[in-house]
Amino acid sequence: MNDIRKTCVGWSLALVVLAAPVLVRADQTPPWKSLGPDGGLAAAVAVHPTTPSTVFCGLYYGGVYRTTNGASSWQPVGRGVINMDVFSLFISTKSPETIYAGTAKGVYKSGNGGTTWISASGDLLKERVVWGIAVHPTSPNIVWAGTTGYGIYKSANGGTSWKWLSNSLSTKDIWLLTIDKNGILYAGVGDEGLYKSKNGGASWTFLGKEGYVRAVAFDAVDPHIIYLIAGATWKSTDGGATWTDLSGSLPGAPMALAADPRTSGTVYLGTSSGGFYKSSDGAATWTVLNTGLTDLQVRQLAVAPSLPATVFAGTLAGGLFKTRNGGGQWAAVNKGIRATRVKGIAFDGKTAGLLYAGTDVGLFKGTGGGSAWKSLNKTPFNREAGCDGVVIDPRNSKVIYAGSYYQGMFKTTDGGAAWTKLNLSVRVESVVLDPSNPDRVFVVSYWSGVFRSSNAGQTWTLIGFGSKSPSGLVFDPSQPGAVYVWASNGLWRGTATGSSWNYVGLKNYSIYNVTFDRDGAVYAGTGGSGVLKSVNHGTSWTEVNNGLPSCRYINAFAIDPQNSLNLYAGVSDLGIYRSKNGGQSWTFMGTGLCPNDLILKLAFDPVDKVTLYAGSQGAGVYKVKPGS
Repeated sequence: MNDIRKTCVGWSLALVVLAAPVLVRADQTPPWKSLGPDGGLAAAVAVHPTTPSTVFCGLYYGGVYRTTNGASSWQPVGRGVINMDVFSLFISTKSPETIYAGTAKGVYKSGNGGTTWISASGDLLKERVVWGIAVHPTSPNIVWAGTTGYGIYKSANGGTSWKWLSNSLSTKDIWLLTIDKNGILYAGVGDEGLYKSKNGGASWTFLGKEGYVRAVAFDAVDPHIIYLIAGATWKSTDGGATWTDLSGSLPGAPMALAADPRTSGTVYLGTSSGGFYKSSDGAATWTVLNTGLTDLQVRQLAVAPSLPATVFAGTLAGGLFKTRNGGGQWAAVNKGIRATRVKGIAFDGKTAGLLYAGTDVGLFKGTGGGSAWKSLNKTPFNREAGCDGVVIDPRNSKVIYAGSYYQGMFKTTDGGAAWTKLNLSVRVESVVLDPSNPDRVFVVSYWSGVFRSSNAGQTWTLIGFGSKSPSGLVFDPSQPGAVYVWASNGLWRGTATGSSWNYVGLKNYSIYNVTFDRDGAVYAGTGGSGVLKSVNHGTSWTEVNNGLPSCRYINAFAIDPQNSLNLYAGVSDLGIYRSKNGGQSWTFMGTGLCPNDLILKLAFDPVDKVTLYAGSQGAGVYKVKPGS
């Protein structure tokens, strides 16, 4: 399941226009402080056509960021757009103040250089996922949008209204859409390959090269020379009629392409594991240029049109990098980009403010209460899908277990310098240690069940829920050895050493999280029904939602370790709410959080017990001292 959570307006992958402020009673707590870590998974990079110091970055989960100082620092922009998935960006060459963004909720547009954005989806595109955007090179009001499942749409008035182009691509997935300087459109269609249109999208010609089209680039001088990534790396010298395979001995799968807009024959290539390559002879030969590029998993490339030696590379785990000399030297340029999706938070347990954040771009170690972060991304579990669960042995903080949704389980005994892959290759949702015996490790896999190791991860046993889609596991601190698992068929109770389970209840609820206080009260955060409370270990339940908004998707929950009446709930995409009376009433305490972002994790520092940390869907980690 991988922590996708419902919002009040749709799935959390959506971008929507910010609604008018909801009038709620606010808790008088200090504002939340954004901590980072800096970075994120870049889906699109666009450089201003005449001012190379101005660059825009669209991120998965993170919205749009802008720099005006050559990427020395970044600022989030896009008031009018929720900070979530942005898949494509296109700056008009004719009118650079006009920028279009393809998002999970249609098209957005800025007419003032990215400072503010409005929906430009009309009635037809507002419910469409737009992966590709193309703007006419001389007419910035003529725009095309490539969608998933609905083909291509065209607007002749800057997005005020759209026309669905009924043709051979009308029901296809359009993963890539681009346009050359002569106005010829190119579309990457599903896994079929590349198509071309010379008449504004009215009709299309198949150019071959079956496979998922990742990138298309055009020679600076000759428009008939096209470079393509579709399974392999290809070149055409006749406008796509015939193709030559360029892959040769390049390591790693090709992922990104860009061509020098001024010098014919200069091409840049990003690969899945081999880093960055440059060719100065039309891709006849390649040179690897990775000095300073600490993450070799290149997913995006963008060249500054007015300063072609300046290239930006978006990587899988290291964020953005920049070179000023065509790849001769790289440097990370992520300062201010706080767009990580935080899937797990764990604490050292011995040093206040020492924490670990498992994110979609890997594992980070934070010191000084999150004032500084160190990437641990040279570890194998970060290379494909980030870090989904992390726990620390309370006896020895150098022993860390980390789980990946796609890569399975890993362990380090030296604080993260070196990692060992454990013999459990399942899609990990969460990792839990038995508080009475930390060598007993539990792993929850939504697709495979609940697993237990009794020897610190050396061997594993399936102990249930193989077909019941479990989502989480928790220990009851008031009943030593009692374990609760929530799954698609309700809440179940077992023991730390057993493999049988007794049904507790809640089979008619979608359970997102279960949390116990030290006195035995238990709270269940649900999808749609808010917070449920039981004071008899789950025998009976009561809804405790007074003061919560009507959209009651409880993505995260925490209890004050010093006062169990103080409760905290991350409510859908509406921020964080607090109760000071065990759930009898709730007040809003989300000041300082990124607007409309989901809160996926809430946790108190076990040493500095007055500090609460929050992990978000698209803005990293926050903290606050909520007081009593």
